[in-house]
Amino acid sequence: MKKYLALLLAAVLCLTLFAACGKKAPAEPETEPAETSPYAASIELFKGDWNGCFKFVDGTGKYEYLNDESTAAAIARFIIADDGTITPFIGLFVEDTPIEDLTAKFAEDGTMLLSGKWISADFTDAVLSENNGTISTTISVAKEAGSVSLVFNFRRLDDEGWTDEDPGFGASQIEQCKGKTFDELAEIIGYSASDYPAAPAAEPEADTEAPADEGGKAASGAIVGSWEYTSGGYVYTFNADGTGSYSAGSTVMEFTYTDKGDSVEILYTGNTMPNVFKYSISGNTLSIEDSFGDKVEYTKK
Repeated sequence: MKKYLALLLAAVLCLTLFAACGKKAPAEPETEPAETSPYAASIELFKGDWNGCFKFVDGTGKYEYLNDESTAAAIARFIIADDGTITPFIGLFVEDTPIEDLTAKFAEDGTMLLSGKWISADFTDAVLSENNGTISTTISVAKEAGSVSLVFNFRRLDDEGWTDEDPGFGASQIEQCKGKTFDELAEIIGYSASDYPAAPAAEPEADTEAPADEGGKAASGAIVGSWEYTSGGYVYTFNADGTGSYSAGSTVMEFTYTDKGDSVEILYTGNTMPNVFKYSISGNTLSIEDSFGDKVEYTKK
């Protein structure tokens, strides 16, 4: 009875403590992952902080009553090294029942496989996949007393792109989330900093001498065209009408852009905040910042 009341209280409180998460605009992958990891696109896709929610489904036996529980809050953080090694964390708003011993690895198709324990029951290779900015997984556990599945959906911090996801966020939850950090969201659902891995240290600012070799502003329209990463596999396409796309393997992310001659403002479909990347063009070479402020070279196709 105590556990049921705790779960019910968590579900009710979650309606006011929810925080939505937003998708950071994807950017070209770092040079090192592209050269050393077959999962460079997946690293860019999954790494970082996420916020979202989950619901119980398919409860049987002792856990059948959970099918009637409301959607509850959840958060996730995936720290991923250049070689594809993943340090995962998923927190959920259910008192005294955290996910334990969580591990993660990439599958051959680029999805992520999660293994660990919940309510002292093992789960193995739960698939975490992405669709239009939402990452989703279903964790199923079974014990002698019954079984139950937890369905999770996450989007990046401050994202307002939730549509008809189930479970998902509505306008009120999105509004309540705005401006909250991962640490604040974690505290709201009962986690302290010692419960999850620390975020990677921020990359140092680019060398102040770097702008010296950028040259002046590019001629109007010089960025228009398709540009392929020098080692292959990644392509920027800038159309003359202000639309474009970024392709990473089979993943294609569409955007609109504003060219300022020495920087380009890119707004990916489904995002609310654009990213600005400095760039320069020399002949058939586009040198453009990645998400860490490092210059990456692309060749015009």
